[in-house]
Amino acid sequence: MPGEVARPTRVAGRTPGRSVRRALAALAEAITRELTTPLGAHSWLAAIEPRAKTIGLLLLTVGATLLQRLEPLTGLLMVAVTLALGNGLPIRRLARVWLGVPLFGLAIMLPATLNIVTHGPAVLTLWRFGPGAQIGAWPLPETLTVTQSGLVVAGRLLLRSMSCVSLMFLLVATTEPATLIASLRRLGMPRAFGMVLTMTHRYLVLLLRAAEEIHLAKVSRTIAADSVRQEQRWVAAGVGILFRRTYRLAQEVYAAMVSRGYDGDPQGGPASGWRLRDGLWLAGVCGLFAALLTADRWA
Repeated sequence: MPGEVARPTRVAGRTPGRSVRRALAALAEAITRELTTPLGAHSWLAAIEPRAKTIGLLLLTVGATLLQRLEPLTGLLMVAVTLALGNGLPIRRLARVWLGVPLFGLAIMLPATLNIVTHGPAVLTLWRFGPGAQIGAWPLPETLTVTQSGLVVAGRLLLRSMSCVSLMFLLVATTEPATLIASLRRLGMPRAFGMVLTMTHRYLVLLLRAAEEIHLAKVSRTIAADSVRQEQRWVAAGVGILFRRTYRLAQEVYAAMVSRGYDGDPQGGPASGWRLRDGLWLAGVCGLFAALLTADRWA
C-alpha cells in the first residue's frame, strides 16, 4: 500500500541468539559482582575475625559429614539458613546455590533409592519385571521399587550437601576474597594453594571480559544469522582465540609479579587480634557441634 511503512523482516534465529547474549551478559555480570563485592560485607558475621570465622564454619562443615541421622542434619541446615538470613543474605541466592551442587548430587544418588541397590521395605513400585527376569547374567527382582532405606540414604546425602554448601556460601559471602585467602594461609594452607586461589580470583574477571569482547566483536559484524554449523565453527575458533589471549596474559602477569618480588604468599596485611566476640563465636560453634553429635548418637 502507498504510504505504508515497511516493517523490517525478522531474521530467523535472531531472537534466540539475542536471548543467549542476554543470558551470557547476565551471567558474566553476576560472577563479576560475586568476585568483587561479598553480599554480607556489612553483616555482623563479617565483623568476626576471619580466622575464627573460618575455623567455626569449617568445624560445622566437618560435623555435617559426621552426622548420620536426618534430624540433626535438618537442625544443622536450619542453623545455616538462620545465619544466612540473620546476616542479610537473600534466601533467593541461597536457593540458587541449592539448585547446583546438592541437586546434582541427589541425581547421582537416585539409583541408591531402588531395591536393586539398597534393600528395604518397598515404598513405591515402579515396574514389574516378572519372575526370572535378568539382564545378561544379572538377575532382576520381580518388581522395581523405591525402598525406605534408599530414601533415607538419599535424604541424608541431600541434607548433608545442602548444609555444607550453605555454610561455605556463608563464609564466602561474608568475607572479602583477599582476606579469606590470607586467613586460610595463616591457618596452614600450603603456599601453592594460596597462589592458585589468588590468581584465579583476580583473573577470572579478566577472562570473562575477554570472552565478552570476542563475542561483542562478532555480534557487531553480523548482519544475518548464520547456520548452526557455522556458529559451532565460530565458537570453536573463539575458544582458541580466548585461550591464546589468556595464556599470553598469564605469562605477562607472572613475569611482572616475579620482577616485583612476588614469592607466592598473598599479601593480606597484618593479622588482627582476637577479641571477646571471636571467642564467644568459637565457643558457641563448639557447643553446637557437640550438641549435634550427641543428638546424632543418642537420638
